[in-house]
Amino acid sequence: MRLIHKAMAGMIGLLVLVSLSPLRAEERGICSEPVSTTEGLIQGQTVPGHAACAWKGIPYAAPPVGELRWRTPEPPRPHAGVLRALEVGSSCPQDEVLTSGGESAAFSEDCLTLNIWRPQKSGAFPVMVWIHGGAYREGAGTYQMYDGSRLAAEREVVLVTINYRIGALGFLALPELKAEDPHQSVGNYGILDQIRALQWVQDNIAGFGGDPNNVTIFGQSAGGISVCILLASPPAAGLFHRAINMSGACDTISSLERGYRQGRKLTEALGCAGAEVVSCLRRKPAEAFVPKGKSLLRSSGEGHSPPIDGYVLLAQPIESIRAGNYNQVPVMVGHTRDEIRLYTLVFPGLSLVPRFLVNKLARRVLGDQTDEIMALYSYSDYRHPAQLLIAVADDGFISRGYFAAEELCRRTPVYLYRFDWNKTRLSDKMGAFHGLDIPFVYGALDLDSRIARILASKKVYEEARPLSEQLMSYYTNFARTGDPNGPGLPAWPAYTTENKMRLYFDLPVTVAPLTPQEIERYQAFQDLDLEAIYREPEPNP
Repeated sequence: MRLIHKAMAGMIGLLVLVSLSPLRAEERGICSEPVSTTEGLIQGQTVPGHAACAWKGIPYAAPPVGELRWRTPEPPRPHAGVLRALEVGSSCPQDEVLTSGGESAAFSEDCLTLNIWRPQKSGAFPVMVWIHGGAYREGAGTYQMYDGSRLAAEREVVLVTINYRIGALGFLALPELKAEDPHQSVGNYGILDQIRALQWVQDNIAGFGGDPNNVTIFGQSAGGISVCILLASPPAAGLFHRAINMSGACDTISSLERGYRQGRKLTEALGCAGAEVVSCLRRKPAEAFVPKGKSLLRSSGEGHSPPIDGYVLLAQPIESIRAGNYNQVPVMVGHTRDEIRLYTLVFPGLSLVPRFLVNKLARRVLGDQTDEIMALYSYSDYRHPAQLLIAVADDGFISRGYFAAEELCRRTPVYLYRFDWNKTRLSDKMGAFHGLDIPFVYGALDLDSRIARILASKKVYEEARPLSEQLMSYYTNFARTGDPNGPGLPAWPAYTTENKMRLYFDLPVTVAPLTPQEIERYQAFQDLDLEAIYREPEPNP
């Protein structure tokens, strides 16, 4: 009898091995089997330490060089054989600094590539397309912080990160460029890159396990502004089904006239003029269009940026949303609690600035609305006068999320949040600063980078891991269904004009309505043109 039992156990074990082996082989094959795309076969690889596959450096558009510089992106050329997509592509030309968000291996004008991560299992999964920030002059989708391995493996989504043209190469506006475009579009080449990437996703993502009928766009800072633009952009219609705007304003898009003035300044600086101005500019090396030695923190983000061109954008996104002329999908929108604090670090001695100078600066920034806005704040609430002005700036920034939620919720589901966790080494000076939420969304708290080591210790990051797990779940739940709620998570009610509920990302996560004071302060900024604060002086007649 013992021999019979032993034999039966052996047979059962063999059957189990036989039944499991094809599944494991199939799962391994998901990563290594070439994927057919519109341009040819592409091979990826298994991500070490994660049940995920990765494909990196995939061209989604033809290189925007030579005669294709400052034109609508074209589809990439087909390739022969199998493209081994094992390394990220070059970042777009820029003057990368510590606060850019990562470190690039190389820079090239041939930079229109994307990266894909998927679960190492069969199925059709929600797709999340990340649009990086950097004030439209820095950043890349190739940064280590945006590695999608954990989201793919642990939350079963397909994660796509993209590069797009930035700076003057992405947003130069000139009448001569508008004249040569079939749609009379100008100055939005970086946004057209984003749209082209979304078109590539629609055509190809099913081969990578993604559901082309369930695509979420999400981005931070300039990436969040891009989300606003894509919501309002007619050419982006039907390319995505949900949207997440992290710290991006929907009402700070430049006028075309301002874009033209910036364009003329650049052409004059480069010695290009007359009928051959565009040809002259296209002969210049890419490096000629990258500003050097001008800190993004000190420049307040000034530079070439998307204009309202009449094709990609017909109006300020918030105006299109208010009128109902936008791509109506569920939206998550929010900010960090202390958006502006990071930008104050480059101005030493702020604590010594006297009240009269703060008042003078406030009047310069706020103009005719100075008395109305400053009356809502009291110097007695702050340790030194400059802190009041920082609080004003933070509320002005965060108010843009409030206005977006107020308008969006009239037609589509909206979830409003604020990220409050701030246990960094410099919590008193930086607070919950601009961009601090990104590694929490990606589960990248163990990132071994220079900026991560500066910000906090491994112990602090480990203590914050439960919050990161919650953010990962909220974000991917939203991508899956349009509702961030799920088992084990504090309930997050949709925002309405009546309840004005906001979720606060901290330990613990809490939910509360906006206070009357917050609403009063936010509404005071409604008519303030934030873009005008950094606008160049009008030329003298």
